[in-house]
Amino acid sequence: MKKHYFSLDFLRGLGIFMVLVLHTAFYFYKDIYDVDLDNPSLIITLIGFLLMFAGLFAMISGLSHTISYLNKIDNPNENRTRYMILSGFFLLVIAYLYFIFTGPGIILFDTRDMDESLFVSLINQGSFQELTLTRILYVDSLVMLGFNVILLALLFKGIKKHLKNKKITNYLLLGASLFMILSYVRIPLYNLYLSALDQDNMVVVLLLNWLVAKNNPILPFFAFALFGAWIATMLYHLDYKSMKKRILIVAGFYLLIGILGYILAPETMLERAIDPTWYFIMVIQIGLFLLMILLAHHVYDRNNRDKNIVSTFLSRFGVAGLTVFFIESVVSALLFKFINLFFDFSLGIPGALLYGLFLGLMWGLILYFWQKKQYKYGIEWMHSSLMSRFGRSTKLLKLKGEHDDSIIK
Repeated sequence: MKKHYFSLDFLRGLGIFMVLVLHTAFYFYKDIYDVDLDNPSLIITLIGFLLMFAGLFAMISGLSHTISYLNKIDNPNENRTRYMILSGFFLLVIAYLYFIFTGPGIILFDTRDMDESLFVSLINQGSFQELTLTRILYVDSLVMLGFNVILLALLFKGIKKHLKNKKITNYLLLGASLFMILSYVRIPLYNLYLSALDQDNMVVVLLLNWLVAKNNPILPFFAFALFGAWIATMLYHLDYKSMKKRILIVAGFYLLIGILGYILAPETMLERAIDPTWYFIMVIQIGLFLLMILLAHHVYDRNNRDKNIVSTFLSRFGVAGLTVFFIESVVSALLFKFINLFFDFSLGIPGALLYGLFLGLMWGLILYFWQKKQYKYGIEWMHSSLMSRFGRSTKLLKLKGEHDDSIIK
């Protein structure tokens, strides 16, 4: 089993690049408050769908952490459970610092307003916006990833002796599927959560927040992590042909069920409602992300195909994109403010997308030069340097450009 899979860096980087571009386009579109959520245009629907790709990060995270766990499972000097739990808590700290101080705005369509992070509000409004409960409780993708890593660590501690048994692939697939089915209860629980918020019942709010609240809670996103773990155990136990067959069957099943459910459910995607439409979009995404991971693995890991300029460009976001993700809203707001000092810079959909693409390419250029300095002093560097005290950090080697592609199995 390899220790490093370029395909994971590529897919993670692709996802981060898309989020950077679309975040910028979404928040700087001049008519964002006038979007017709009942009858959206094709481009708005597409942007809305692409912004719902947090599950891809969850699946990749589950896959990569399971690979690391399996690679070190027989090392008596490695306490991988402790390593993963500490790593998860580090991510949670970064997540709350991000969303409170530098993260993107929460669009409030009803009031035609934006709930902004502290530094972004300082740039846009000239003063710090009052910190809202909505912002504190918001479960963004980084919060989701932190909880997923911790939950996986606890799961692996309980089933450690079974991970080297080939049958574990079947059990993880069953567990991931059962957890996805269970996640349907998020729909009624979310309504209960909203009622508790309205009644200021903070006990119920805190009990349910990380389980069901917007935007990326444990239900259903831990299921995506479990599917990632399932792929990792197949990489460990099965040959490529057997793994490919299983992924194609499972992905096809989830796509079929998801599409049928979506067709039968009411169209509410852009309303971001927690309802059957939302649920079947998640089901579709499981199938889609499984196929994306299989394709990327086939192209970049299985065939060892030469990396082209595009894949190398995107993979840098997969290695050090968290730092960019952390500050991109502040930088885009500063640049937008600077441009508006000279002329009125209002953007329709094409202009907003071009502005987002420009910033994405700019960040890619910064990463190109920063790579030569081994991404020092970024969040990934700080995380890897800290975690190296508790176990061998393959991420630190990656930041230094020292990929360990040796085979364990």
